[in-house]
Amino acid sequence: MRRHRSNFLAKLSPCIMKKILSVLCLACVLPAALAAQPVRVELRPAGAGFELRRNGEPFFILGAGGVEQLDRLAGSGANSVRTWGSDQTAKVLDVAGKVGLTVCAGLWIEQERRGFNYDDPAAVAAQIAAHKRAVDQFKNHPSLLLWAVGNEVEAQSRNPKVWDTIEAVAAYIRQTDPNHPVMVVTAHVSPGTVALIKAHCPSVQLLGCNSYAGLSVLAQDVRKSGWPGPYLVTEWGSDGNWEVPKTPWGAELEPTSTEKAFQFALRYSLIMADYTNCLGSYAFYWGQKQETTPTWFNLYTEDGAETEAIEVLQFLWTGLQAKVTAPRVTPLLLNGQGGAAAVTVASRAPLRAEFALARGERDRIRVKWELLPESSHKGFGGDAELRPAELSLPAIPPAADPTRLEFSAPKSPGAYRLFITVYGPGGKAATANIPFLVAAPAS
Repeated sequence: MRRHRSNFLAKLSPCIMKKILSVLCLACVLPAALAAQPVRVELRPAGAGFELRRNGEPFFILGAGGVEQLDRLAGSGANSVRTWGSDQTAKVLDVAGKVGLTVCAGLWIEQERRGFNYDDPAAVAAQIAAHKRAVDQFKNHPSLLLWAVGNEVEAQSRNPKVWDTIEAVAAYIRQTDPNHPVMVVTAHVSPGTVALIKAHCPSVQLLGCNSYAGLSVLAQDVRKSGWPGPYLVTEWGSDGNWEVPKTPWGAELEPTSTEKAFQFALRYSLIMADYTNCLGSYAFYWGQKQETTPTWFNLYTEDGAETEAIEVLQFLWTGLQAKVTAPRVTPLLLNGQGGAAAVTVASRAPLRAEFALARGERDRIRVKWELLPESSHKGFGGDAELRPAELSLPAIPPAADPTRLEFSAPKSPGAYRLFITVYGPGGKAATANIPFLVAAPAS
């Protein structure tokens, strides 16, 4: 059969043969081309400010940062998800497309504080080359919305050459990908950082600002900084661990999930107030990670239950109230004292923990109590952290009041933290914790 086919092809004229090969080549390329058609995204002036347009239509970003639970993110009314590095982007692009989300694709620029040397030409060149490959890989994906080159590289940085690397990547994107804007992300915003961006990064079109309690002044700080263009709020949420009071031994006082939900609602109104220059936002964090504690920034518990802040985001994004609501809790008390009292006890001292429900029925909740040593592995700027190992607590009898727990303080002196996760109907939960200190015996 192969011999007969060869004889047949040999009898065809070169002209006809060329046409057949062209059709065969097109047949091979067409499916891949159809699967990778970029959707054009543009930045345009609009009135006194700017707007983002996707496929010719205005597009205001309603988003969150994270790579988990994307179906639930889309179901809550979001239209975009943010990643921080190419490994995350590769993981979420196809999934995002299936659930109707766009992707702000992060390109992680290495930071001096983590040991990267921007005076090493070979290391710099290798980093730029890797990002160029990622751009080539993702630029035609229909779910791609925009590029975020670098995240808070100014933190503990002295070498301005980091901005030259950002420009090299941004310039490559502008040259090879006309369909997606380029952004750089900073911690809040400052005139010094903006001056560096303007001096070194002319290819950057958008400013991304990570801001939490600072959202109350972000819009005016962007203008004071000298940034002339549009911006996004690329991380926002409840108070960060660096923005809250601490105990004398350095333990940060974390808000309850109920307090966090209130902060989300308040701060979103601040984002929406700057409708001329702010083109949208990404809430933090759509997922779960250890950062100071296992609950601080997370919109989900470790076992996937939704906290009240997700209900708030759904209402802000869609105008729809949640049909099933999460419990609301008061701050946790130890021996009648709150975290601000800097509770200090002796080894093996009796402790009485309690909280109250501000929303939810006592007979419809389940409470998980956890005792952890205070984390001794706290990072900076979102660096990976290790979760402390859980310590044992007494079992609670089924008939007992679930809002109270009596136990003995740990034997070993040191800093500890007691956590509650209050589960209600519909896979919803509330969280709270309180730090305390077991004092060393007097010598």
